[in-house]
Amino acid sequence: RLNRISRAVKLHLRGRQSPLSLPALLACTPAQLLAHLHALELDERGRAITQDLVPQIEERLKFLDHVGLGYLSLDRPTETLSGGEAQRIRLAAQLGTNLAGVLYVLDEPSIGLHARDNDRLIDTLVSLRDKGNSLLVVEHDDELMERADRIIDLGPAAGVHGGELLACGTPADIKRSARSLTGLFLARGIAHPQRGTYRPLPGAKAAKGAPAWLELSGVNFRNLRDVDLRVPPACLVMVAGPSGAGKSTLLRDVLTPAVAHASKHRLSRLTGRDYAKAAGLGAAPFRELKGAGGFRSVIEVDQSPIGKTPRSTPATYLGIFDLIRQFFANLPEARMRGFTAGRFSFNTAGGRCPTCEGAGRIKLEMAFMPDTYLPCDDCRGTRYGPELADITWKGKTIGDVLALTFEEAAAFFDFHSQLSQVCALMVDCGLGYLTLGQSSPTLSGGEAQRLKLVTELTKGLASYQERSRGTPPRNLYLLEEPTIGLHLSDCEKLIKVLHSLVDQGHTVIVIEHHLDLLAEADYLIELGPDGGPGGGQMLYQGPLPGLQKVQRSPTAPYLRRHLSRAAAGPAP
Repeated sequence: RLNRISRAVKLHLRGRQSPLSLPALLACTPAQLLAHLHALELDERGRAITQDLVPQIEERLKFLDHVGLGYLSLDRPTETLSGGEAQRIRLAAQLGTNLAGVLYVLDEPSIGLHARDNDRLIDTLVSLRDKGNSLLVVEHDDELMERADRIIDLGPAAGVHGGELLACGTPADIKRSARSLTGLFLARGIAHPQRGTYRPLPGAKAAKGAPAWLELSGVNFRNLRDVDLRVPPACLVMVAGPSGAGKSTLLRDVLTPAVAHASKHRLSRLTGRDYAKAAGLGAAPFRELKGAGGFRSVIEVDQSPIGKTPRSTPATYLGIFDLIRQFFANLPEARMRGFTAGRFSFNTAGGRCPTCEGAGRIKLEMAFMPDTYLPCDDCRGTRYGPELADITWKGKTIGDVLALTFEEAAAFFDFHSQLSQVCALMVDCGLGYLTLGQSSPTLSGGEAQRLKLVTELTKGLASYQERSRGTPPRNLYLLEEPTIGLHLSDCEKLIKVLHSLVDQGHTVIVIEHHLDLLAEADYLIELGPDGGPGGGQMLYQGPLPGLQKVQRSPTAPYLRRHLSRAAAGPAP
C-alpha cells in the first residue's frame, strides 16, 4: 500500500541487523517489534523524538501480549480476525495506556472471549483499578460480577417492565437481595441439563430412512490442518475453543457453504474438488462432505448488525408487517375505498402522516448538542394520517396494531399460524415486551441480537404444505455466540428455544464461550489449543463428559468448575 519512496525510509538497528522499513516492521508480532524498538540506533535528535513515542507503543504492545494476542502480526487484515480477537484489540487501544485517575466505561468487554481470556481481562481490569482508576462495566458475565467491588442491578424485567434500581452493593449483598434477579442467578446458577438428561447419540450407521451423521473430512484452510469433523443429526452441538482457534473458519467459512451447496443440489456426497469448481475457488478447502443432502436449508445467525434507521421496526425486520398490511387492505371498508396494501405503509405517501412523513416523531436539530426527537403532534406517534383512522380490524387501526407488544400480538393474531408462531418465538426469546412498531435504533445490543435470531428461526418454520403432510423440515442451524448481550435469565430462555428446535428434528450447531450453554451440549467439539498459528487442531469431539479427560483442553478446567458449582447450589 506504500509507494517506493515511503518503502525506502528505514530504521537502523544496533549490531548487524539489517535496516527495517515500515512494511517490514508491521509484519512483526508484538514481541518481535518490541525487540526491534529496543535495538534502535539513534542519535541525540532521534532519542528526543522517540522518548515519548516508544513507551506508549510498548504499553499497547505489552497489553496485546498480555491478553493472548502475541501471535498476531500488526498488518493482519481485520476481516480475518475472530470476534474475540477484534474485541481484545479494541480493549488494547483503550486500556493499553498507563493512565491513572481515569473513569473507564466498558460495555460488555467479555464479548467473544474464552473463559481463559476472560480471566486475563478481569486481571487487567483489576490492575487498572489498583492504579487509581474507576471502572464502570456494563456486563452479564458471572465471573466478572463475582470480582466486582459493587454491583448495580436494574430491573425487575426488560423494556417497559424495567427501569428500576433493584439493588446496589457487593456481590454478596446482591445474592441476598429478595428483588434482584441477577442475585438469584448468581446464587443458584442454571441447573444442567435443562431437559433432565442429554440426548443419546445415534449410531455410526443410521437406520434406513434415518438422517445420517454430517461428516466433513480433510479440511485445510487458514490455520486448519487436515481436520476431520463429525456432527450427529438432531442434536444440540456446541463448539468451544479459544478465540482465533479456527471455529468460525471451520463452520462458517467451510462447513456452512458446503452444506448449503449439497442440500441445494440434493447431494449425499460432495468432494472438495467439485465444490471448489462450483464456488470458483482456486484450491479445495476440504477433501469430502457426506450426509448433507437431507437438509432442507442451512440457516446461519451471525453477528452482523440489524438495520439502524428509525424506519426499521421489529415487524418490518421479521417480515410480518407485509402480512398485516395485506389483512387491512382486504377489509371491506378498505376495498370500498380502493386502498391497497401500499396505502398502509408508513414509508409511502397516501397513508402515512404528512407532517412527520411516517417517522412518528419530529427531529429537532440542537446547536452544539446531539439532535433530539419529539412525538409528532398530528399523528401522536402512530405514523399514519387521519384517513386510515376509520379502518379497523378487531377494533384496532393499523397504528394501534404497531403499538401492540409481541405478548399482546400473539393473542391478537391467534387465528393466523405464521403470525402467531413468530410472535410466540419473540416471547420465548424474552422479547415479548417489545412493540411491533418500535424503532430499531432504540434496541439494546442483546435485543437486536435476539431479534435477528428470531428472524432466522422463522425461516425454518414448517410451511403449510409441510404441516398438512406431517413432514416437518430438517434444517441445519448455525449460531455464532447467541448469548451476546443476554442476562443469565435470558440465557435460560435461549437454551429452551435451542432444545425446542432440536426436538423438532433440526440439527443445531452453536459456536459459544458461555459455560452455561456448553453445559447443555449433547455433543461437544473443541478446537485449539491456542489461537492463530497455535490453534486449528481438533482437540475433542464427542459427548460432554468425555471432554473432562482431555489433558490439552483449555475449556475443560473451567467447565468442570462451573458444573461442580452448579451442582453444589447456593450457599446456605
